[in-house]
Amino acid sequence: MKNIKITYYYDALCGWCFGFSPVFKEIHKTYHAKIDFEVISGGLFLGDRVGPINEVAPYIKAGAYKTVESTTGVIFGKGFVERGLEQGNMIMNSLYPAMALCVVKSDSPQQVIPFVGLLHQAFYVDGKNPEDIEMYGDYAARLGINKAVFNEKMQLEVFQKQALEEFSLSSQQNIGGFPALVLEVGGKKTILSSGYTSYEVLERKIEAILID
Repeated sequence: MKNIKITYYYDALCGWCFGFSPVFKEIHKTYHAKIDFEVISGGLFLGDRVGPINEVAPYIKAGAYKTVESTTGVIFGKGFVERGLEQGNMIMNSLYPAMALCVVKSDSPQQVIPFVGLLHQAFYVDGKNPEDIEMYGDYAARLGINKAVFNEKMQLEVFQKQALEEFSLSSQQNIGGFPALVLEVGGKKTILSSGYTSYEVLERKIEAILID
């Protein structure tokens, strides 16, 4: 089907987006032959919200990540729990993962969906620091992308500009929160989800719209 697109509004540092990862992966697997997919970064931690995880997002350590686990079935990794939370080593900053995704969109668009998953793994499984710029090339390399070239592009202003444009676009959608899926058919947009939603619910909504 042409003229049909699902846009995923997310943030690489959104814990509920990490919990939603298996659902989104399954939705993409089911519908990628019929529907175009786009991922837009939301900019959850910017400006005054940039800082050490236990200062700018104390609710995560206080139990929010356990709620995500019990609701979605994902497991936050030992690296995240020990380094990110216990040691407080993560500096929450949405700019750099969004830039990294923009680099992948530019150079390896077929790898966008897998890279989105790798970004979640980097932070919420492996406990990497989002402000460790060199780290992004390591994860890009897992998809066959040249690490050195990738790291060079992470220094370019054009990708920072693109990331900021995505944040602005996301803020204009009135979606309510992340993760969010928007289905567009023939120019008509329908918000499928705002916040964590199961695969079964999303599948029913998508099928109802496609059949209509």
